[in-house]
Amino acid sequence: MICVSERFAERVGLLLAQTVLAMEHVGNKIMMDYRKIAFGAVAMALVAGSAYVCAADKKEAVSHDGQVVTATAEKLVMKSADGKSEHTHTLIPRTRIRCDGKVCKATDLKAGTKIRVTTHGDDKMTAYRIEAIDKHTAFATHEHEGKFASIKGNQLQMTDDEGKNPQSCTLMDNVAVTCDGKVCKTADLKAGMRIRVTTEKKAPHAASSIEALNVNPDFAAL
Repeated sequence: MICVSERFAERVGLLLAQTVLAMEHVGNKIMMDYRKIAFGAVAMALVAGSAYVCAADKKEAVSHDGQVVTATAEKLVMKSADGKSEHTHTLIPRTRIRCDGKVCKATDLKAGTKIRVTTHGDDKMTAYRIEAIDKHTAFATHEHEGKFASIKGNQLQMTDDEGKNPQSCTLMDNVAVTCDGKVCKTADLKAGMRIRVTTEKKAPHAASSIEALNVNPDFAAL
């Protein structure tokens, strides 16, 4: 009986040991799977969060046309293009205003003048750019934003905001250049700088002005 009990005890002990090892193996696998799932969830959350932040930070320019009702240095009241409704925009120090392609002031905007107003992102109240037409029949300028690459002779090389799709334009003799809102020279432009190039409608490949950013987060008015 004693021998049988010892053998039984040995077998029971061996069985228990194998069971414990199996449980530990399964437990470790479950823990590893759990860790993988948790890591994956965290990674997905980080990616989703990053995507949300990028989407939230990106300020897309939105333009709409209409007519001037009244304009002061701080506020613009305009009619919609069909003339059926009115709405107000706030003007800020860096609001950029052009009248028939030339730099002007808000007080130069007359009632009835056709205008194109540009806002940024979700901020529909603040006008960052206003282009007015009085003598001309169509808006005079086009703007292109991207990154500065180089200047060779009178040719400006630039890319889109992602550093892709290279393109070039010819610099006009009187091209206006600003860096962070201050007058500068084309020699001050550095590769990778964010720039906004303005071209004339009558010469879509000729740059009449270049605005560059180095320190400021947004373009300033010329």
